[in-house]
Amino acid sequence: MSYRNILLVLSLLMISQWGYSQLKVSPDGHVGIGINNPKTRLHVYGEALIDSHTLPWQSAFQTRVYNKNTSAYSLWNGYSESEVFFVNGEGWSWSGQGAYIATDSSLLQNRSKIHSPLESVMKLNGIRFIYSDGKGHNSSNNYRLGLVAQELEQVVPEAVKIMPDSLMSVSYSDLVPLLVEAMKEQQNQISELQMALNEQEVEINKIKSRRWFKKKTQ
Repeated sequence: MSYRNILLVLSLLMISQWGYSQLKVSPDGHVGIGINNPKTRLHVYGEALIDSHTLPWQSAFQTRVYNKNTSAYSLWNGYSESEVFFVNGEGWSWSGQGAYIATDSSLLQNRSKIHSPLESVMKLNGIRFIYSDGKGHNSSNNYRLGLVAQELEQVVPEAVKIMPDSLMSVSYSDLVPLLVEAMKEQQNQISELQMALNEQEVEINKIKSRRWFKKKTQ
């Protein structure tokens, strides 16, 4: 080991043992940055930045877990002292108060109407299913409701995306505008039918009135 490396190691050991240091290595192997008593393998007190220049679909930061119930990502709010977001090893994500998708008008271009929304909705097949663990077994006994991505792609390809592992996924939030427009189209049809019925009722009443008047004057 070179003299420079020896000095570096000694410096790290000294920093890890004395005072409130920038870098702390505890006897149990925990590393703290900006904190003197790290609680985990790596404990950062303050801001952190990952300045990644990875290629498409590569990971800027990767977490590997080997238990489906492990929290692969967790966001704890110190103000409310509660967990507000997490993603577990099975792929579930949970957000305490929902999620928003940016659709500000300044971000949107090439806007156009959704054509034949009701016809598209009528082609969709909602199903009830249980997720597989990828090995031919049920990942749980909890039934879910959803759509088959391959079937949805034939009707609403905008709501389907092929992921890096070649599996297809569905953006259910993209289906909300389709359902809104389908409901509006259906309501217009109902309104037109109601108007036609009202007109028929008026004509029927006129006919009844003429018959009553004719019968009365006879």
